[in-house]
Amino acid sequence: MAARLAVLWCLVVMAITAGCATPGATVDLPPPRASNLGGIGSGDIIEIRVADAEELTGDYQVQDDGTVRFPWIGAVEVRGRAQAQISADIESQLANGWLRDPQVQVVIKQRENREITVLGQVNDPGSYAYKDGLTLLQAISMGGGMNPLAQTRKVQLTRETDAGRETFVIDVASIIGGKADPSLAPGDVVFVPERPL
Repeated sequence: MAARLAVLWCLVVMAITAGCATPGATVDLPPPRASNLGGIGSGDIIEIRVADAEELTGDYQVQDDGTVRFPWIGAVEVRGRAQAQISADIESQLANGWLRDPQVQVVIKQRENREITVLGQVNDPGSYAYKDGLTLLQAISMGGGMNPLAQTRKVQLTRETDAGRETFVIDVASIIGGKADPSLAPGDVVFVPERPL
């Protein structure tokens, strides 16, 4: 009886600490952090073009606090915001005593993290370029597929969400059997554990 309770307790602790669903169950993944979904994030480089003001036009790197330092107006919040929102914000601030009827355009020049990472019991672990619509099975395939030591029923997917970093356990065998293949997001980490001997 004590051994059975110990095993049950271990299973409960593993489920809680992993923030996971029971293997085989459908996993409802939360959306990734807004900045990972296509909004602008830390480390990205954006070009800000100001019509008839060449001294303001240039490339700006997004700081860790989610802002860029823009001449005359200082810090401008850009993380997770659409380009049109940023343009309107800068236009509004420049119109406040700096320029008459400013016209601003924001262009994303370079993204810092548009990759997914596949680790563990796959044939070619590493980081791979993210493409829209990429699924878990496709990511594992990009990593060369699972090797013979892979535990297919407990693949871990770690994602940065607005609530923080969360890890989910997904039964890949059930996906192969017909269950929905979850879509990935930039920055996701897939870990294929080793099956017990």
